[in-house]
Amino acid sequence: MCLNYNFIDLFAGAGGLSEGFLQAGFHAVAHIEKDAFAARTLATRSAYYHLKSTGNLSFYRAYLSGEITRDIFMQQIPTDVTSNILNETMADDTLPAIFNKIDVMMKEHGISKIDVIVGGPPCQAYSLVGRAQSSHMEVPMHEDPRNYLYKLYARFLKRYQPRMFVFENVKGI
Repeated sequence: MCLNYNFIDLFAGAGGLSEGFLQAGFHAVAHIEKDAFAARTLATRSAYYHLKSTGNLSFYRAYLSGEITRDIFMQQIPTDVTSNILNETMADDTLPAIFNKIDVMMKEHGISKIDVIVGGPPCQAYSLVGRAQSSHMEVPMHEDPRNYLYKLYARFLKRYQPRMFVFENVKGI
């Protein structure tokens, strides 16, 4: 177990990086993911961890087995359990609002410092496979705005100055 470290997961996807940190006992301050389906998966995992901590995994099992609907399942979960999942698109113009939401969450939970930032910006535009496909892409690789999303990650590092960070990506960046 960790010593109450907290983290922010950027470009969270369905939560692969978060899962490892949660299993190690870290506290998620925020998960930021633009895809609504991936954000739903993050909410399901947050619900699982909440039910596990309260010793009530029967609701989770009932949901997984189809005995109850997702709506009924999520009604069992306090809203604050999933309020740290920000289904947002990160861009220069959206970062101030995202930073504000995270700052509010930190204040509400008495968190003064972010320990870890994790994440992996989309890599399709500059991966070796992406480069090979560039001539067939609707937007050529050199014009793809995803090429610059790593800069948004860097802005989180500058703002929150975590003790450590994990930047997951591919050869080619």
